[in-house]
Formats: sequence, structure tokens, C-alpha cells
Amino acid sequence: MKIVIIGAGKVGCAIAKGLSQEKHDVVIVDRNSAIVNKLVNELDILGVAGDGSLAADLREAGAERADVVISVTRSDQTNLLCCLVAKALGAKHTIARVREPAYSEQFEFMRTSLGIDMLVNSDRETADEIARHLRYPNAEHVETFGHGKVDLVAVRISDELLPTGEALSELVKRSKFKLLVCAIERDGEVIIPDGKTVIYPDDVVYFTGDFRTVNAVFDQMGVGDVSIGNMIVVGGSRICQYLSKLLISIGIKVKIIEEDAERCKLLATELPKATVVCGDGGDKSLLLEEGIDKADSFVTLTGSDELNILLSLFAKSHDVDKVITKVSSGSFMELTGPLELGSVVSPVRVMSDKIIKYTRSLQASDNDSVCSFYRIVDEKAEAIEFDLGTNKRFVGKALKELRFKKNVIIAAVIRGRELIVPDGSTVILPEDRIIVISAGYQFSSPEETLQ
Repeated sequence: MKIVIIGAGKVGCAIAKGLSQEKHDVVIVDRNSAIVNKLVNELDILGVAGDGSLAADLREAGAERADVVISVTRSDQTNLLCCLVAKALGAKHTIARVREPAYSEQFEFMRTSLGIDMLVNSDRETADEIARHLRYPNAEHVETFGHGKVDLVAVRISDELLPTGEALSELVKRSKFKLLVCAIERDGEVIIPDGKTVIYPDDVVYFTGDFRTVNAVFDQMGVGDVSIGNMIVVGGSRICQYLSKLLISIGIKVKIIEEDAERCKLLATELPKATVVCGDGGDKSLLLEEGIDKADSFVTLTGSDELNILLSLFAKSHDVDKVITKVSSGSFMELTGPLELGSVVSPVRVMSDKIIKYTRSLQASDNDSVCSFYRIVDEKAEAIEFDLGTNKRFVGKALKELRFKKNVIIAAVIRGRELIVPDGSTVILPEDRIIVISAGYQFSSPEETLQ
């Protein structure tokens, strides 16, 4: 597909990289010619040094023939204007990044009346992801599928859990619950397992289930004994604002440390049930004074990746049960694994994944076949939810009758409100949805998973 991206900041660069790797024809537009030239030289894309809100510059980028125009500048208003101009020129689909809650709340009006096909609020999406991590305090990675019915959860196996290593088939036999291990991360590599695969200490194991089953499995494994009653957040950003509202609503006590006095006043007004401390969150003595050693969870949301990482290491050294670190830079994301920071959340990746899901759904024969999409195991594997509808290649067949490509596993089947942890005898019915975990592939439709 031909895709035009307006804005060459962190988000725009990440989206351009991801979509170019998916073999799309990508053109990036930004006023900064130096950044545009740098991206053109690094990636297999084209570039235009110009203003994405001007029709002439969008025509130079080919927006009138574009399948998708994505505007991700720092300004909500500019993004909306760029999409309106692109749509007027003839772009088939438009996506605008917005951060103000008011714009997100009137999405239906913008879609039906203004023709903007998708609004992405990365702050709210990131807050939602952090909240998912807090549902499973001992997990390293959490994703949700099927409108909250299915959780994909990663947990690191310790010596205490499996001191000698154990085959998956034996682990399943011992389990009181039906579970499916769908991926294993070992020494930076991803393994799509079968029954003979052996789990070793320090493996990160990904498995699927509903909230109740996953927590029960955690209890059985001896890793489910942490609960979150209070939390400290450093950095009073919009992400913090969204996150705090979510957590306060379920009874978690939230303390926010923010340096900017005006921002503190706003947070205190918007979040009357939160404790807002105006001070330097990078000051270790302040963190100790505010009770970091008594916190159940510690979340770093400052604008500095370096500070977020250092603060998280400090929290880990004080035995905080759940530490969540926001990291925006791709280069820093690569460094976080060896540091064992706990859960690492990237707003850039959240945004990029959502947009890649949308572009893949447009590529599919049925535009709604891709329901959810996430990159996991440091982007070495993918988890995709497909709506099968009445797909003749799948419906009426047992999974053992289907020949899937190597390194592909069906992690779950969603049938209405029911979650099915599948085995070879599971028969696909009309309107089922399947969750596919794969390594080494980029699927746009369910048929592509088959040999």
C-alpha cells in the first residue's frame, strides 16, 4: 500500500520503520529537511521536506493516491487539519494522533462528518497498557484480546518454580487448569513450543487464558501472591492523568510526584482522591521520604528515558513489588532487557502497533479480519486476533486437519463470550475468532497462516 506519514518525531520514525519493513511504499513529510534526509537514507522510504497541512506539499508526497495518510505531529490541531486536507485530495483512509481527551471523545462525529477514519490517543492507550500490567503484578508482559476475554501473559521462570527444567507436556499434566504456552523467550530468541519443549529457569514463558484462569495458574506456580494497594507515579503527564483515574476507580491509592507547580495544581483539581507531591522525582531523598520502600508499585512517566530507567532501578533496589518503566526511544528499549527493570512500556510501540493493525486489516480480503495485533518478545514474534467469519478454509475443520506454517500456533479460540483453550480436536465454527502467535511472519489474513 502507499502510505504517507506526516511528522518525523519518535512516533513518526517508528511507524515509518515498521511499515517499510512490511514492504509498504512509505513517504514521510516533515518541515525538517535534515531529519527527512536521514530517514530516507536509513530506511527504504521516500521523503518530502514540507508542511503536511498544505495541499501542494501533500500532492508532492502523493497523498491523493495514498491508501493511508497518517499524521503524528506534536499538534492535535495540525494532525486533524492534515487529515482533512489529505481526505479532500483523495486519500482513501486517514489517521490522526490526538492527545486532548476532548478530541478523542468526539471521534464518532469526526469519522462520520469529517471523514477522519481513525483517532489514536497514545497517552490513553499507554495508560490502558500500564493498567493491564498492574492486573498481573508478577508478569513481565501483558496483552489483551477479544475485548478483554483473553490475556496473553509473560512470566519469568525462576529456579524455585522449575529448578530442573520440565517438558511442557508434563507441566500441562500436573496443572489443575487447561493452559496453553504459546511462546518462550530464551537468551533473546523466541521459541514457538510443542509438547516436547522443555522450560528452563530464566525462560520468559507466554501463555493465554482468561483473568481468573491466569491468576489461578500464577497461584499454582507460586507467583501470584502480590497485590497492588498503593502506587507511586513519578511524572504528572497526561498518561499519569489517564492512569490515575483508572486505578483510583478500582480502589488503588495513587501518589503523584511532579516538579512543575502549575501541573501539580491541575492534577490536584482533576484527581482529588490522589496525593499530589510537588517536587523533584529524581531526588532519592524525596522518594524515600514519600515511602518508596512501602509502595506496592512504582511507575516512571517522566519525559526522560534515562531518568525513568535510573528511577526504576532505584525502586527495584528497594524491593518494590511491581515496577513499570516508560521508555520511548528504540535504542533504550534494546538496553532494558539485561537490566531486568520489570515491565517496560513504550508509547511509541503502542501507537505503532495500533496503526500496523489498522493497515493490515485494510490489506486483508475482509477489512475487519484483523481484530487485534501486538508485537511481543522484543518484536521477534507477533500475536494477531483474526475474525474468521465464514472463512471456508477454516470453518468446520478441526485444528489438526489444518496445516499451519512452521513457528505458528493457535493460542486461543473465542466463540461469542466463551474462551476456548484449543487442542488438535477443536473444531472451528462460523464467526469464531482465533489468536495466532507466530515468529518470522507478517500475516494480514488468516489464510496466510496456512501452508
